[in-house]
Amino acid sequence: MLKVEVDVFSGRPNPVWIMTDLDAIESLLATAAEADAMAKPGAGYRGLGFREVRIEVIGDDGLRRRRGPREFALASTAAGNFRQSVALGRRLIESMPVRSEIRLMQHQVTPLSDKLRDRLLERLAEYLAHPPRRRPKRTPPEPPNPLRTTVADPDCDNCRYEVSQFNPAFWNRPEVQPHNNCYNYGRNWRTDTFAQPGRAHGAGTDDMSCPAVTTAAMADGLKHRCTCLPDSEYPRRLMALVIDPDFDYHWYRHQRGGFWGHKPGNGAARNVDNSNAVITSPETCDRGTYTQFCGYFYAGVSVVIS
Repeated sequence: MLKVEVDVFSGRPNPVWIMTDLDAIESLLATAAEADAMAKPGAGYRGLGFREVRIEVIGDDGLRRRRGPREFALASTAAGNFRQSVALGRRLIESMPVRSEIRLMQHQVTPLSDKLRDRLLERLAEYLAHPPRRRPKRTPPEPPNPLRTTVADPDCDNCRYEVSQFNPAFWNRPEVQPHNNCYNYGRNWRTDTFAQPGRAHGAGTDDMSCPAVTTAAMADGLKHRCTCLPDSEYPRRLMALVIDPDFDYHWYRHQRGGFWGHKPGNGAARNVDNSNAVITSPETCDRGTYTQFCGYFYAGVSVVIS
């Protein structure tokens, strides 16, 4: 059997399904190996939007033959034959709704549907038409200690909040990275539950719009920017919310040094946008298809997420 995951979301769990058709599996593995279409998972583009289709062989007993590694990625910018890799990834996505007979926990939040398939194919077509830029060789240095400082909010009278040193090593460990998303990063709270706005308080939403996700997050305790939080809410964070309309949400967190950090889905934490530029403003940075800016929020210590 194969586990297939389309790595595309930032807030919601990625679409995942299981393939059991032995002939289809062996054909896919053979074609991918012969076409130099396989890449190491996570080795290609890691920004917002479509990233790759991840494949994992989860059982060898039913395969007559297996070619290639147990885990690999298709439609990855790291693939030797990028266009052939994308073509194979497209084939898998096109068949996604008919692969939903095996029910997985993720399907409760991200059900496999014709509508989702069509949206994924749109994202894949855009990704192929405009391949992501390569990451620059040099990244900006991390700011020095102290790890956390209190700053005055220049846009709000008498409001203060805390900024932390950019610390991707905390989030990018193997035991942490796959289980925490942009909401975890924005709140700076590792839950290992792929936290969803409002879920901790029975106010989750499937409506991917600014009003709906804002309402869900405020049920967790977030406040609109300039609703000053008292010192008892230390440490306080400044977060920003954006939306890929009717598709997904994404959060950023203000970091020490004047830039913003974020964590696209189960990918690595980073401080650059889709053009690999350091994020100095989540309003104006390159966000790909996350075109709607919803606003800024404070999150104090009393904000609980799950």
